[in-house]
Parts: sequence; C-alpha cells; structure tokens
Amino acid sequence: MDRKYLTDINENWCILPMYPAHLHSVVSIERRVSPNPWKMSQFRESLQHHNGSVLLVGEHVRGFTIHSIGMEQADLLNIGLQPSFQGQGLGRRLVKSIIRQLPAGIKKIMLEVRVSNWKAIRLYKTMGFKIIDLRKDYYSNWNEQTRENALVMLRLLS
Repeated sequence: MDRKYLTDINENWCILPMYPAHLHSVVSIERRVSPNPWKMSQFRESLQHHNGSVLLVGEHVRGFTIHSIGMEQADLLNIGLQPSFQGQGLGRRLVKSIIRQLPAGIKKIMLEVRVSNWKAIRLYKTMGFKIIDLRKDYYSNWNEQTRENALVMLRLLS
C-alpha cells in the first residue's frame, strides 16, 4: 500500500481513496446498513463524478464515504460503516477525513440524514453540524411503499 495516498492512518486502520476494486465490499456494507441501499451502478456512477473514500481495517473494507465538491460547498452523499465497527469513533474519522481533504474555498458541508438515524444525527451534531431544514418523505424504505423524512444538516467551515 502506497502511504502517499492515505488520508488518515492508524496502526489498525487507514482511510484512502475509493477505487472500483473496492465496490463489491462497499455495496455489501451498504446493503447491511441502509433501508434503501444504493445499487452497484449508482456507486460506479458516483465514483466517476464524485469523491469516495474507504476505511480499511487490516486489508478489509469496513466503511466508506461518497462526497461531492462544488464551488463553495461540499455534500456528503453517502456514508456507511459495517455494524460491528460502529460506535468506535470510525464514522467520525471518516467525516473528519473528508473535511480535511476539502480544497481551499469550500465554506460549508451539507448532508441529509434519516430522522430515524439518531446515532448519525448525534454524531453530526457533536461534529458541529446544525439542522437547517426538514425534507418530507425524502427517503424511501425497504418496501418502497413507505417514505421517511430527512433532516438537512450544515456545518460551516473556517
């Protein structure tokens, strides 16, 4: 592994750019953690147009992020962490890694989160994100017959 590409490293894990070779593992995690998971094609498309990172523990993908960068704003589009690795501060590390990588001139980062995802909401709040809006019926659920509201959250960057 070439360390110059690492965005964050610890003796047990590292965060590095996502490549197509990671996608099968990423999709597997996504299916375990999302009520309406992205398909492989959505990840492939996102990787062509946006930025992705993976969290490796040992040699295995255990988490991921996808984010976009605009003129003055970044958007966290998707984040997932294998359930057995949640609650260990690794989700925080993934978000911090994105923020550290943002180019100069990016003034804010936004995201949407399911209102039922209280663990993620709590994490984002402790990281300085503020709730700025509610999007009604934004997310579909497993059965595609019910919908869930999303909170829009924003963090201003210095």
